[in-house]
Amino acid sequence: MKSTIIKNIILLSLLLLTLLLCKSCDSFTDVGLPKNQITRDLVFKDDQLAKSAMAGVYRSLEETGFLSGSSSGAQVVLGAYVDELQSYAPTTSDVSVFYQLSHMASSSKISSLWTTTYSQIYNINAVIEGVENSENLSSEVRSRLKGEGLFLRAILHLYLVQTFGSMPYVNSTNYEVNQSISKSTIAQVYAQCKADLDAALSLLPETLATGNRIYPTKMAAYTLLARIAYYEKNWDAAIQYSNSVINNTQYKMEADLNKVFLKDSSGSIWQLLPFSSIYNTYQGNVFILNTAPPTNVALRQDFVNDFEPGDGRRTAWVGQKTDSQNKTYYYPFKYKQYSTSTSSLEYSVVLRVEELYLIRSEAYVKKGQYDLAIADLNKIRNRAGLLSLTTTTDPTILINALVRERRSELFTEFGHRFYDLKQHDLLETVMPLKKAGWKPNFRLLPLPEKELLLNPKLNPQNEGY
Repeated sequence: MKSTIIKNIILLSLLLLTLLLCKSCDSFTDVGLPKNQITRDLVFKDDQLAKSAMAGVYRSLEETGFLSGSSSGAQVVLGAYVDELQSYAPTTSDVSVFYQLSHMASSSKISSLWTTTYSQIYNINAVIEGVENSENLSSEVRSRLKGEGLFLRAILHLYLVQTFGSMPYVNSTNYEVNQSISKSTIAQVYAQCKADLDAALSLLPETLATGNRIYPTKMAAYTLLARIAYYEKNWDAAIQYSNSVINNTQYKMEADLNKVFLKDSSGSIWQLLPFSSIYNTYQGNVFILNTAPPTNVALRQDFVNDFEPGDGRRTAWVGQKTDSQNKTYYYPFKYKQYSTSTSSLEYSVVLRVEELYLIRSEAYVKKGQYDLAIADLNKIRNRAGLLSLTTTTDPTILINALVRERRSELFTEFGHRFYDLKQHDLLETVMPLKKAGWKPNFRLLPLPEKELLLNPKLNPQNEGY
């Protein structure tokens, strides 16, 4: 952790200087680049510069770390880690290390996921502190930037705790504190995430129009609170927070599967904006196969085979490419745009309403409200062209159906499959059948070796590493 914080002492000023080029279609962040270097004090005396600082944070999230659609993001490395993706990259590449289960505490990708995310959190904390301490910003900018910062801090810590287990919750830029910070338990991290989200709810806008959901809103905060309740198995809260979004008529599942990942999809809750108005998503560029055989990743054959007959997601969201030897490879085709277009057609969808139907359905199962559970599950199935499930009061049948639907609906979306297998205690049942080298301790990644050496308070290392 110490090495991460040392780097971050200068990272904010560099971020503010180099990433002010980020622009948005929304005037809230559509500002120009100053001619000279800026200090934190100057940045937070001006609305436009403060908004540019946050624009730099969003750019960082899109480029690297858990929420990036690039090869460095969770959807690629964790998809290859479990049973979604097969790696065709060189054996020493990050994705192949995860695919082969050869990751160690000293692995570069373990370190980069950790340090990148804490660097992003540091810069988010700098924005939060900057707007809190500023007397010059407008009340609108102060409230909105702080709310966005609290939301972003919560979602990044949630990914860290789900991936690494107990870890520090960093909520300041204080070097003396952060260089020797101790771990928080998983329960403590959840509690701090919820506290940040609760505070964000009073600051964020209720909704944003379709095509412009590139900033967190109250609906995004409710979605993340519903996900935490799902992880905590707090079923009443899961239903409550899911209802808050599902009952909002502006957030509806798209009937057409081919429209789910368009930038103006009515089911999108929070998206990341491409860095240019003519670009689309990293996902399209990373996943779509223009040539075969692949050189990076493709869908596992057993994953493709597991779709139910007649599932429209198999047709709409899975592409294929055949090589010169007549061998066919399959790839995620949720995003249809491989490269640039006259204007951006797709934004990277981080949160969408379908997840809430699945969360609420499981919560209803756990509460014994089977008819309501089946109704939510059938909304997902029917949209995919599948027949409705018949009425049952067997919770095991319903949970198995939900696990399958989550796999078919949320595949290659920021690590859902890995986290779902953990949530349902299925990693040790499913993964040894898919990968001979799977071990029980792989439910968590190791803490980076160099961070443990620099900050002994991060010990002990996760079991098995």
